[in-house]
Amino acid sequence: MKLLLKMKDNAQNLLLLRKAVEESINHKIETSSDFTYLAGVIQGRLKENLSSSTLKRLWGYIDGYKSIRDSTLDILARLIGYPDYETFVCDYCMGDAVRSSVRIFTEPVYAKDIPVGTSVEIQWNPGRIAIIKHIGNGNFEVISSVNSKIKPGDTFVCHTFYLNQPLFLENLVQGKQPACNFAIGNKGGLTVIKLL
Repeated sequence: MKLLLKMKDNAQNLLLLRKAVEESINHKIETSSDFTYLAGVIQGRLKENLSSSTLKRLWGYIDGYKSIRDSTLDILARLIGYPDYETFVCDYCMGDAVRSSVRIFTEPVYAKDIPVGTSVEIQWNPGRIAIIKHIGNGNFEVISSVNSKIKPGDTFVCHTFYLNQPLFLENLVQGKQPACNFAIGNKGGLTVIKLL
């Protein structure tokens, strides 16, 4: 397998990737058991295997990595919603700086203004559609979905929806998986928000 950049040449992007992974799973990676937990989350969500020892090296918890395989970075990028590491670097990282602010020009749709029991259709690229139902206090249940990682029966919290911006799902519960935070529409944001 091809090896990517040497760690020292890629340090800023790796730091951002590790931070994004921790935010995505809502869990700080600091102890040996945290790496076992992360390996389990990766297996559960992606059906991919990364050993806890590989993750420990990548986080600098133990020594041993001088370079990193593309496939390892691609798996971590997919965990946070990007198709691969290269896309993560292009979209999330800008050289050594991160986009820290984005001006939003669309009017928001607030969950507090959506009557309880009302369904909302959301769409995002490429070709993803979900119908979600407001079950109160910003809590939503997925009723149906097409081409998406969120599935019927999943629940999450979301207080604000914007066109052309990613949708951030807090406390996403998917079956027996641990609750996590998740973003949909990372590439171009929501294309449709329609109350049904």
